[in-house]
Amino acid sequence: MKILQIGGTGFLGSHIAKRLIERNHELTIITRNPDNEMSFDKSKVKLIKGDILQPNDLNISEKYDVLIYTAMIPFKPGRISNRKFKELEKITRQYFQNTIDLAKKLSCTLILTSGASFETKGDEVADENWAITRKGMAALGKCYDEMVSEIKISNSIPLIEMLPAQIYGNGGMFNKLISMAKSGRTILLGGGNNFLPRVHVDDCADAFLLAIEKQPVGKRFIICDDLNATVKDFMLHLGAAFGANKTIIIPKIILRMVIGKHIYNTLTMNTKVSNKRIKMELGWQPKYPTYKEGIKSLIL
Repeated sequence: MKILQIGGTGFLGSHIAKRLIERNHELTIITRNPDNEMSFDKSKVKLIKGDILQPNDLNISEKYDVLIYTAMIPFKPGRISNRKFKELEKITRQYFQNTIDLAKKLSCTLILTSGASFETKGDEVADENWAITRKGMAALGKCYDEMVSEIKISNSIPLIEMLPAQIYGNGGMFNKLISMAKSGRTILLGGGNNFLPRVHVDDCADAFLLAIEKQPVGKRFIICDDLNATVKDFMLHLGAAFGANKTIIIPKIILRMVIGKHIYNTLTMNTKVSNKRIKMELGWQPKYPTYKEGIKSLIL
């Protein structure tokens, strides 16, 4: 297959790229920095220098079977003010709209990535029929819901939606948590008694590969492991695996003051989700069914 990827050099995107190369697909990646070192063999992919925020500058003349979007908007960690949030919201809209416009131009299947952002209570477990909860940083993607709805109503392009849980593994921003644990500290933001779904980056990339090759057009898939676990259980297990001997709990009231309401609402949301659909319809089976096996795989 001929595949065009936006976000192919990122944490998740690079793992997907490796699999596509191994499967002998013809892969092209749009990247702002084609000269940067990458975690896959650059000689086996075509790199187009450019930015989806400036689509008119992209030199794309070929036809593709699939366009994959796994990009993340660029922002620095830290407090997000209301003004900064509005700026990021505008950029997010541009990312999605330009990607959708490109898929229309290329007349190809679009695999669009959002996130498993649902709000559940008690024994509730969300599935793909639930409405995405636009709370915290997930509210940046309000435009996503509008655009996806328009695509479905107009049937303008073949669309597949991928909703990963929080992705962990060796790489990306998760390396900061590993480094902290290695330095002897585990930090629990707000106490960590809320549930947040997780998925190992290798399992997540495998799920994308299945979606690319099987083309389940019109479907949306939650990608998460088999165990709904609390933030506290996950973080304490991560800390113990890497030798942390001190746990620091930051109370919610202080946490909200330090990081602002947007990130606070993201970190303290309670979410339980199901992976039944992707298992049943795509035959996906996680190599790391719970965070315990997944974290063990990260110890080198």
